[in-house]
Amino acid sequence: MAPRRTRATALAVLASVAVAAAGCTADAGQDASGTSGDQTVAADASFPVTIEHVYGETEISAEPERIVTLGGSTADVIASLGIVPVGIPENTWSGDADGYNVWTRAYIEQEMQEELPALITATEDGPDYEQILALQPDLILAPTSGLTEVQYERLTEIAPTVAHADQPYIYGTWQDLARLVGTALGEGEKAEDVIDETEAVLADALTEHPELDGTSFVYSLTLGQDGGTELALYISDDPRVVFHRSLGLLDSPSLESATADHEEGIWYGGVSLEELDTIDTDVVLYWSSSPENTATTLENALVSRWEPMANGNYLILENTKIVSASNGPTPITIPWMIEQGYLDDLSAAVDGGAVVRSAG
Repeated sequence: MAPRRTRATALAVLASVAVAAAGCTADAGQDASGTSGDQTVAADASFPVTIEHVYGETEISAEPERIVTLGGSTADVIASLGIVPVGIPENTWSGDADGYNVWTRAYIEQEMQEELPALITATEDGPDYEQILALQPDLILAPTSGLTEVQYERLTEIAPTVAHADQPYIYGTWQDLARLVGTALGEGEKAEDVIDETEAVLADALTEHPELDGTSFVYSLTLGQDGGTELALYISDDPRVVFHRSLGLLDSPSLESATADHEEGIWYGGVSLEELDTIDTDVVLYWSSSPENTATTLENALVSRWEPMANGNYLILENTKIVSASNGPTPITIPWMIEQGYLDDLSAAVDGGAVVRSAG
């Protein structure tokens, strides 16, 4: 397994970015279609609607008008349906100076020409309940949160609350999340339209990057300053891995065996640096928490001799906004990533361009 430092960092990012709304339920092969786990949605979009989740089921009796979201991605999906939530989580990890995702701010202020929702801060006991109460929501949507049962119960005293499915922080693919939100808001048909439009935008962009199709990859985390002896590899079901498969990339043929012993509930395994040459992959993707960690990784003798690294087939993301967006793709983040040149970065890495995307 990956060392304790790696595990702690990865879990912290899942909690901070909660970016994990992307598909973590796709099978272990190359299928990125995903499922919604144990969280099932009534097929009829008329109200009342009943949504099952890890803590039971929630009935939404009428079309909600004041919606609070908790966890990543959900607010973006709601905005893509033409609705502005009254409250969304503050992003202290990759947000702007005020705590908003830059793409969320741009979409609401520029595309929708609406005022930004209130930001809900986190406390030691969970979300700020007083803030949420003051917003007078009639629905709290948290399918990509990590709510505990105690937190869920407290929220249900304020308004009907939808928690996550069987795994914290995730809800299938971004398409699954869009369909859930569409059903909860009585906008099922519109959600399908948004999905179709977003898939078309992505497909069009990918026509300019044919080199991505069929390229094998692994997604990793840069080494820290503590002299780690293993490299973390995210498993096939991890959100960022599932998203990158939707770009035409394929799991490394070594990934399944290399991560077979990962702990339940942990989204990565570890490979010894001494055994990196057993990992067969065309390109390596990393996220890095600092330039120092990037340098440590690039200067490591064992890592630098690994074939994809020696050939310049790597992309290191120090840019927390790109990391957050790719970990929680939505109908808003996907076009934003394309505009930011993320597909260009991936293509350069595939071509041996040795890309380090700095913070910004």
